[in-house]
Amino acid sequence: MTADQPVSADLSPERQRTILCVEDEADLRSDIVEELVAAGYRVVEASNGREALLRLDTTRPDAILCDITMPELGGYELMAKLRTDRPDLAEVPFIFLTALADRAEVLNGKNAGADDYLVKPVDYDDLLATIRSRLRLVDRVRQALLADLQAQQRQMIEQAVRGGDITLAALAAALDRLSIGIFLLEESGEVRLTNEAGRQLIGQADGLALTGGGLLARTARSSQSLKAALATVLRETGSSLTVAVEREEGHPLVFQLSSLGLPGSNARHALALVVDPDKQPEISTEVLASLFGCTATEARLAAALVAGKRLEEIGEEFGVKQTTVTFHLQNLFQKTHTNRQADLVALLIRATVPLSLQP
Repeated sequence: MTADQPVSADLSPERQRTILCVEDEADLRSDIVEELVAAGYRVVEASNGREALLRLDTTRPDAILCDITMPELGGYELMAKLRTDRPDLAEVPFIFLTALADRAEVLNGKNAGADDYLVKPVDYDDLLATIRSRLRLVDRVRQALLADLQAQQRQMIEQAVRGGDITLAALAAALDRLSIGIFLLEESGEVRLTNEAGRQLIGQADGLALTGGGLLARTARSSQSLKAALATVLRETGSSLTVAVEREEGHPLVFQLSSLGLPGSNARHALALVVDPDKQPEISTEVLASLFGCTATEARLAAALVAGKRLEEIGEEFGVKQTTVTFHLQNLFQKTHTNRQADLVALLIRATVPLSLQP
């Protein structure tokens, strides 16, 4: 059973958060659900730990609020099982809410791995403040991890450039394995360096062309977008932009353009990582769930998009209606702060490239 209400002002405006409430006392659970819904949360209910496990097969909550003493499977047992069997939920705050108020019980709960321990009777202001605090902490950690992965990627590229032709060639070869084209562009637009994946993209004559004036898109609209993005990153040091380049067949190519300084050169340069979504290797759904707080289904959808599958193909593969696929896609947009499929795919690949390049 679930309860849904519009999001209130005290929550992040990007998306509604889901709380799994595990409580065997029906009246108390109903009161808790009412308070959480009024605060803008979506609530999934379970009457004991066993039922909670069933709910977790189809829902990835943002936080778990759990009683300790329950029939069939208690709070300690549920938490232990999740810590052992569900590493994808490791960052989801687990909050005990119990009548066991003795100090020793509180310490036992925290030592067992609970993120917080609240005592009945319920102080709803304290409950809501605790949930908000825990969710904000998870958001900060997740954003820091994503920023760190993107910084690793940029540092990896800049170190390769500074390291000279041999190091840059090694990076280019590594990106070849991921079917990611790399183009080092002069201020004039001329291509100074590319890798085999980039040459293959040019050779396909579908989307990209290499001329005496540099790298061009084959459609007027994409060419205009690409030129404007290139001008921006060359003008603004440290900037990075994503552009979709249309093709006659398949998904649009995804460009990530970044400004780049070369040692010993005053000229401006840009680095383009070009992703062909139709040729991407499988990305770990566990990594995606951890990075972006996706449900298992959303992570599968994200991985399928990176693999170049169309929405109708994904619907058939998942055995669900197109409206369901679209619903999960909108959730992904909210969780990744993107609003276009090309930007979503670029973000997913950009965030996971450093992980993919690790031995």
